[in-house]
Amino acid sequence: MIATLLQWGGAALVALGLLVFTGAVIGIYRLPSVLTRVHAAGAVPFGAVLVVVGATLATGDPKLILRGLLVAAFLMLTIPSSAHAIAWLAEGRPDTAEERARQRNPFARKAPPPKPP
Repeated sequence: MIATLLQWGGAALVALGLLVFTGAVIGIYRLPSVLTRVHAAGAVPFGAVLVVVGATLATGDPKLILRGLLVAAFLMLTIPSSAHAIAWLAEGRPDTAEERARQRNPFARKAPPPKPP
C-alpha cells in the first residue's frame, strides 16, 4: 500500500516537474531580452527538484531518497548562481545611469538625443 502511494506520488511529482520545465523552455524561447529569459530559466531548479525527488520517491529506497534530496539541494544552490553569472556577463556591467535604467525596465524606449543649442 505504501509502496503504491510512493510510486503514484513520485510519478505525479515527475509529471509536475516536466510541466515546469516545459514552461521554462517556452519562456526562454519567447521572451525578448536576456534578463527576461534568465528570469524564465529561474523555474528550472524548481522543476529539477520535483523530477529528482519524484524519481527517488518512486523507488522507495530510503538511502536513495536521501541522495536525491541532497542532489536537489545542490541544484537549488548552484543553478540560480550560474544563471545570475550568465545574466551579468550577457548584459555587461552598467556604466551610466541610462544603462542602469534600461536594465531595470528593458521595454522602455530610449530617450531621444538632446537638441543642439
